[in-house]
Amino acid sequence: MIGPSRVAELEMPAAGIETGAARPAQSYWNESWERLRGNRLGVAAGLLIVVLALVAVMAPLLSAVLTHAQPQTIDLDSTFARPGAGGHLLGADELGRDTLTRLIWGARVSLGVAFLTVAMSLTVGTAVGMMAGYYGGWLDDVLMRFVDMVLAIPAIFLFILMSILIRPNAITLAAIVASVGWGSVARLVRGEVLSVKQRDFILATRSIGARDSRLMLRHLLPNVLPVLIVAASLGVGQIILVEAALDFLGLGIQPPTPSWGNMLTNAQSYFFRSGSLVAFPGITIFITVLASNIFGNAVRDAFDPRLKS
Repeated sequence: MIGPSRVAELEMPAAGIETGAARPAQSYWNESWERLRGNRLGVAAGLLIVVLALVAVMAPLLSAVLTHAQPQTIDLDSTFARPGAGGHLLGADELGRDTLTRLIWGARVSLGVAFLTVAMSLTVGTAVGMMAGYYGGWLDDVLMRFVDMVLAIPAIFLFILMSILIRPNAITLAAIVASVGWGSVARLVRGEVLSVKQRDFILATRSIGARDSRLMLRHLLPNVLPVLIVAASLGVGQIILVEAALDFLGLGIQPPTPSWGNMLTNAQSYFFRSGSLVAFPGITIFITVLASNIFGNAVRDAFDPRLKS
């Protein structure tokens, strides 16, 4: 005969199981966003990227209200002004141009090129990768061999050639960098499509007569979207470094249009005269790329099911 205390002990695990089973299941997107919000460092890095993007968008307003100067305004009485001197919060360059104003306007170029390049790379790479992975066969072979050719071209030679043929501005420079970067995105998307198209829900949708366009846009693309989000978040910082390197080599945005890269290029001749001309754009690039990488890693940890704890 079992006593009342023994009966209570036997009932406790069952109650625990029922409580756990009653917990509502979360969707993939809700669970991923919850994990991303739980990463405080990643969220802070993402907010910093948003703030920098807002600074770039509101550059005319900020320069009119905060610095009262334009990026091309020359003041020969303030050449090499130290930070805080003569109303220049971050100093002035060899022509008396306000450094803070040029940093704010340079954000429009550097961040604009980064975001535009990522958008172009994702658009072209997603289209090529989805077609190659979905249709397969000879089309897959042709598209992937073309991707291999693009990735095999030394990027610096292509940048030099296209910079000679096309005068670089923000749009053309983004197109030049994206002409190489889309290949890696196409490979990622193709691999994901090859995995997803064999699942039961794709086979069931195809069996009821769904068109290829509907399968690709309504079913495959949402499942590929997490890979694209991760690629975009990690790609912004890389593109900023590439743009700065091209500006430093004289293949990017040309003066007097300010960008963080050509500000560094211009400052190398005056490093011993004014170290702040090198420090401020360098620190800005460093912080922006660091924030982009931290946010990209946080997005990858949140959206990759294999990293779910």
